[in-house]
Formats: sequence, C-alpha cells, structure tokens
Amino acid sequence: MRRFNIPALPALLSTLTLALAGCGGSQAVVGPGHLGILFDPLHGVRHDPLHPGYYKLASSCREIKCPRVDDFDVTFSTRHEEISTTSQEGLALKTHLAVIYRPVVTELYELDTEVGPDYYTEVVAPEFRSAARGVLARHPYQELMSKNRGIEDEIENEVRQRIKGKHVEIASITMEAIDYAPEIAQAVRAKLVGEQEALRQKAAIENEALKKKLELEHAAEEAKLRGEQQLRAKEQEKQIATAQAQIDKVTSEADAAARLVHAKAEAEEMRLLAKGQVEKNRADQTSVTPLMVQMHAYDALGKLGGNGTTIMLGDFSHVPSFLFPRSGAFANALPATAASAPNPTPAAVPANVKTETPKPAPPPSAPSKKGEQASNDVDWSRRAWCVLERGEPSDCYDPV
Repeated sequence: MRRFNIPALPALLSTLTLALAGCGGSQAVVGPGHLGILFDPLHGVRHDPLHPGYYKLASSCREIKCPRVDDFDVTFSTRHEEISTTSQEGLALKTHLAVIYRPVVTELYELDTEVGPDYYTEVVAPEFRSAARGVLARHPYQELMSKNRGIEDEIENEVRQRIKGKHVEIASITMEAIDYAPEIAQAVRAKLVGEQEALRQKAAIENEALKKKLELEHAAEEAKLRGEQQLRAKEQEKQIATAQAQIDKVTSEADAAARLVHAKAEAEEMRLLAKGQVEKNRADQTSVTPLMVQMHAYDALGKLGGNGTTIMLGDFSHVPSFLFPRSGAFANALPATAASAPNPTPAAVPANVKTETPKPAPPPSAPSKKGEQASNDVDWSRRAWCVLERGEPSDCYDPV
C-alpha cells in the first residue's frame, strides 16, 4: 500500500487549479509552508521562487502553452518505510524506519530542473532503503534495540553521504520498531525472562546482604550503646566512690577533731583537777601547825609500838605532856583524826618549844588517791621521827 504525504495536497490542488483554468486563462495559489517554481513554455523556468499567495499567470492561453507552477513543501516532512533485511548472523528481520527531510530552500531551481517535484520517490527513498539494509546487516541481532541510537546515526550519515548534491536535506532517521522472527522472538523473550529472573535473584541477594549488613550495624550500634552506658555507669560509680571517700574523709576529720577537742577537754579537766588538788594540798599544808605535827608524830609513834608496848624516851620529867595522848588535857586538844578537826585548839606547849607557822610545801604532782594517802602517811612518819630526833617541830617542815 502506497502512502501519501498530506503536505503534498496543496501541490495537487494547484495543479488541478491550473488544469481547470483551461483556455480561459492560467492562475495558481501557493499555500503556507510552500514555495513555487514558475515554468513558462514560452520563457522557460524562472529562478526566483514564488512565495505563498495567489498568482494569475495568463489571461487566456491554450492548454499546451499555459504557464504552470511546481509546488514544493519546504517544511520538514516525514516518510515511513518498512525494510526487510538480515542481521549480521544472517537472521531475517523486518524494521520500521522513519526519515525526516525537506528540500534545500536556496536550491529549489536546481532541484526542480535536475530531479523534479517528486524528488523523494526518485532520490531519497531508494537511497534510504539501501543504506538502511547495509547498516542493519553490519550489526548482530541483539544490538538492534540496545544500540538503536548508534544504528540510527549510522543510517543517517549513510543516507546523507548518498544524496549529497541532490538538493535535499535529511534532518533525522529513527527506528520505530523491529519485527523479529518467531523463534528469535521466543528466544529473546526467554532470555529476557531469564535476565529478569537473574536480576530478581540478584536483587533478592543484595537485599538479603543489605539486611544482614543493617542487622550487623544495628547490633554493633547496640553494643556500642551498651558499652557507653556501662562506661557511664562506671564513671558514676567512680564519682559516687570519690564523693563517699570525700564524705568519709570529712567524717574522719570531724571525728578526729571531736576526739581532739574531747582529749583537750579531758586534759584541761585533769589539769584543772590537778591544779585544784595542788591548791588543796597547799592549803592543807598551810593550815598544818607545829602542834598538829607533834600530834601526828606521836600518833605515828604509837602505831609503830603497837598495843601493850611502852617506849621510854629518856628522863620522864623532860617528856612533854602531849606525849601522853590519854591524859585529860591532851585528849581535849587532840581530835580523833586531823581531817575531822581542821582547826584544833592548841594544847599547852612547853616554854622551850618555839612555835612558828610552817612554810607551805611545794605543790606535788597529781597522784592517785591511794598514792596520795600512802604519801601522806610516809610524810607524817618522816616528820614524827624528825621531831623525836631534833626536839623542835618547826625544824621538820620542808621549805616551800
């Protein structure tokens, strides 16, 4: 079935218009997108093209002598071709191609005089089919669709090379469809299915690997977070331990300070007690008179003798009366103990005995109660023997 290009209809109408004019005259109409070349049987072909518009060629003429206008569509036109050929492997195939072309506007006179208005059928179509068959035969079956752009460029360049100088411009050639042989189509279909299945499996493997990777990264991230949490917990424990150690240190220092204060208080208390004891002993020693020394001396002498013992001290007439503690006068002057009579009434002292206030004894250290009692007994015994030897109680006091 032959195809007609719709833009060629204005040229046909122009021809019909010229034919209908007959002997009545000659006229022509050039449509938009078209240019016309005037041919006058009397003057030949005119070089300058006619632009779109109405033209009255002759008022009256015979048919054989009437001028005519060859109409050329100068817009881009498209023709479709169905080409049967073989691939590089020798496999039959049928391709549907389209070519976009137009005449060279500045060379319409040459195109009309050298080729004519039907230049596509005369020049473009044969060269186009031949170039397409040659290019397709150089490519394998599998490249026809995967590398169709490169194949189209090859056909386009081949056609341009073939129609060079034919006053026609080729804009583009496209490969619209390819009809494969049934067995080839089935094989290609199976291959495509296999490729799709392989891609699906590859995608599944990649997804599984990605899933594993994400799980590992997630596990690593969780382990990292746990490690960081444990590290923070250790840091908190360390801080708590440091704070507790500081608290314990402060508590220990407070306890030590409290114990030190308590020890100082006890020492101060002991010092004050010792000082008071010293003051008491000093007061006691200050209040002791020679008579009390004599009394305690003879009392100690009596204890040394024991019960039923008689001690003779020289001439009885020279013995002072206070050596007889059971006499009435001395019994009134000598109390039961020195502690019960802090201010005893002085007894009669012989005229040859001097009486003077003894000097206070130096303050002793703070002894214990038992040690203090023993020291007092030893002190009184020593003083008693001193009185017995010297005869003067005042000479038996220690200087203060």
